[in-house]
Amino acid sequence: MKSHLLLAMIGTFSVIVGAQNQEGFISLDCGLPIGESPYSDSYNGLRFTSDSNFIQTGKIDKVNKDLNIILSRQYLTLRYFPEGKRNCYSLDVTRGTNYLIVVSFVYGNYDGLNLDPNFDIYLGPNKWTKIDLKGNTNGTREEIIHKARSNTLDICLVKTGTTVPLISAIEIRPLRNNTYVTQSGNGSLMLSFRVYLSNSGDSIRFSDDVHDRIWSPFLGYSHSQITTTLNINNSNSYDEIPETVLQSAATPKNASAPLIITWDPTPTNAEVYLYMHFAEIQTLETNQTREFDIILSGNFNYSGFSPPKLKVFTLYTEAPMKCGSDGCYLQLVKTPTSTLPPIMNALEAYSVIEFSQLETSPSDVDAIKNIKDTYRLSTITWQGDPCLPRKFSWENLRCIYADVSSPPRIISLDLSKNQLNGSIATSLQNLTQLQELDLSNNSLTRQVPTFLASMKSLSLINLSWNNLTGSVPQALLDREKDGLVLKLDGNPYLCKVSSCNPKEKTIFLLSAIASAASLLVIVVVVALIFVFLKKKVPSGKSRAINHYRIVIN
Repeated sequence: MKSHLLLAMIGTFSVIVGAQNQEGFISLDCGLPIGESPYSDSYNGLRFTSDSNFIQTGKIDKVNKDLNIILSRQYLTLRYFPEGKRNCYSLDVTRGTNYLIVVSFVYGNYDGLNLDPNFDIYLGPNKWTKIDLKGNTNGTREEIIHKARSNTLDICLVKTGTTVPLISAIEIRPLRNNTYVTQSGNGSLMLSFRVYLSNSGDSIRFSDDVHDRIWSPFLGYSHSQITTTLNINNSNSYDEIPETVLQSAATPKNASAPLIITWDPTPTNAEVYLYMHFAEIQTLETNQTREFDIILSGNFNYSGFSPPKLKVFTLYTEAPMKCGSDGCYLQLVKTPTSTLPPIMNALEAYSVIEFSQLETSPSDVDAIKNIKDTYRLSTITWQGDPCLPRKFSWENLRCIYADVSSPPRIISLDLSKNQLNGSIATSLQNLTQLQELDLSNNSLTRQVPTFLASMKSLSLINLSWNNLTGSVPQALLDREKDGLVLKLDGNPYLCKVSSCNPKEKTIFLLSAIASAASLLVIVVVVALIFVFLKKKVPSGKSRAINHYRIVIN
């Protein structure tokens, strides 16, 4: 008999709160006022902070107060995005590290319009999934295991219709790099479900699970539960499965029947990875054995498996598999020699997403973000990956796209008429494929940097109508002979000729001063001679001269 998995997307969690290490955790309460940040969740001790330092756009609000009594604190506030097609969070991560990424969305009729939003969510340049909050009064969540391709992770909300995208929480947890690995090495794993087989009403997460994976209880109507209070060795388990998850298990009610679990993958044609966790938690008599075959939709077959006593053992599919048209069908079938029915303690299922599009060259991304910070640019499109997806590429720059196996590169940057001030940003030299640079009609000051001459790919530099000073580097002027178009008009304090050389200016100034000094000496000497001669002339002569002046006049 088939048992279908029913998972609650958001609810309260009854867990044991401990002082576990949260190193590497990112826990953002989206829309939380900065003055209320940080705080520790009363259920699990997780430390949440405001998202305001990780995004520059959007507005904040609160869900309808009627939901306050049923939602955890991080879902009571939200950030919504009435402006722009794409709005992105930029988070610091470690390249090559596997991360568990969880995003949560609660509409909560914050705007009083009763309009259930739908929109897309992207990881970097690649679409992750579509979010549709219709009928999800208490919200929804999406979870993925993803290997970071750079030291920055962009989580973007993309408007697809007339409704406004929103987000309630972002939670990111580092995992061990040798776990949850796809065959290609580049695929990401989107969670279908993660359950421990129990009729308990409580979900298990941090601090029982050091990676803060959420384990939901599930027990099918054809299943019986067995439990233990004994300790279970999970020290060598696959990515540290919590002991509380392993202390219960399911067996078929009919001891002769198989243990069956079915589910529908998303999307329906998705390739599937399965992780099955087993531990023998019953004390077997000497004449008792438990052995069974594991079969998944006729593709995966593991024969004659016996769970180890009070120790976890994880079986997983090393290669992705496709389920049939009726969904995924997992059977644990008792072998003829077994005296006991099959058991299972916990189960995880994932669908593979191949994010084929590479991100823009990391060196270009670092450079353009430094330029953005230097000049405090707030253009709304300057979020997420600069070049991808192409329909969302940043305004005023152009990229070159070789093929999907090569990262895009920035080849043109136009920052004219952007009220830039200060010096020309040194980060520009790190755009090593840049062909055209336009910084005209701004208020840039200081000298033209020599590094521009070393950017061999540049064919056009427009620095006109600024307040640049000094001399243009000779190496840059020499580039004009090789075809570089260099525009410098409208910089009244900028010199392009050799006479602007500081040494030549000094020599000219010294010569002028020397000439003026010589002339002054001559004038002084002549004046002194005239005074001396005047004192030697007799008085009669003086009268004659005066008379002569009268006669002449």
